[in-house]
Amino acid sequence: MTKEYLESSHAAADGYRSYLVERYQGEVYGEALFQAMAAGCNDAGRVGKLRLLERLERETKEFLRPALVETGGLPTESAERIREGQTLGSQLASAPWADLMQGFQQEIQRFVEEFEAAESLAPAGQKAVLQHVTAHERALLLFATRELEGNLENDSLEPVIALFREDSAA
Repeated sequence: MTKEYLESSHAAADGYRSYLVERYQGEVYGEALFQAMAAGCNDAGRVGKLRLLERLERETKEFLRPALVETGGLPTESAERIREGQTLGSQLASAPWADLMQGFQQEIQRFVEEFEAAESLAPAGQKAVLQHVTAHERALLLFATRELEGNLENDSLEPVIALFREDSAA
């Protein structure tokens, strides 16, 4: 093997590990965000939806944990990211639902595009990890889109629920 190949391979592994850390902390943030939103919301139907979104973030975070450890990364939840999520979640808890969903839709669409592009960071045999992260973001996007379309019979949650792990507690 050439020196250039080894350096390139090492840089790719570092990029993948850095991305996993970034995504892991993003899930930490998202879990805190939805938890705070649910705690501050006074609409029982919306609280239930927010709790399921919180669960999706938590399960995605836990899904990333083994891949992160495998790369030598530490799955330590950032207290700063938790505080940031809680702060924004508390602020958004009383926002008009349609405005909130429209903001989510715009923000999450950007994330989906970024996550799809980042799937190329995965080393051989690990692409499914990053594809799952992208699928989780797509589920959030579909949720927001369906909510905006007026799917108020909880079918907006179908893409989210479809990603829940079988062995996870409800």
